[in-house]
Amino acid sequence: MTSAGHMYTRGRQGLVDLLAEIGAPATMPMILEHSPKLVQSSLYRNLAVMEQAGVVARVDVGDTKSYYELSELITDDHHHHLVCSECNAVVDVTLPARAERSIERVLGTAAVEAGFELTDHRVDIIGICGDCKAA
Repeated sequence: MTSAGHMYTRGRQGLVDLLAEIGAPATMPMILEHSPKLVQSSLYRNLAVMEQAGVVARVDVGDTKSYYELSELITDDHHHHLVCSECNAVVDVTLPARAERSIERVLGTAAVEAGFELTDHRVDIIGICGDCKAA
């Protein structure tokens, strides 16, 4: 059982393994393509439970499209996302440590000025991917 009170079933372990195998943010159709035996309704439910438990992170792009990946708590891989505003593709990007420290400093200052305490950050960098730019 997880700290959120959910059972860590064999199916959820399989989903963790599958997301690790994919190794990049993936939409539900992409996950189903990698494992056609999964049932879409179960996949949706398991992803929601695993997101609530902090095992999976969701990256929302547009109104109707989400990508899923293992959370930083599981992978110990802090990164950000490049999001194409044309095709909604999502790509992981890891910034140099110096850039991360600068971002933490700037975001920490903004948080304090707004009466918040910064505990973490996520940055989505919006632009146009090479494929869309070439089209």
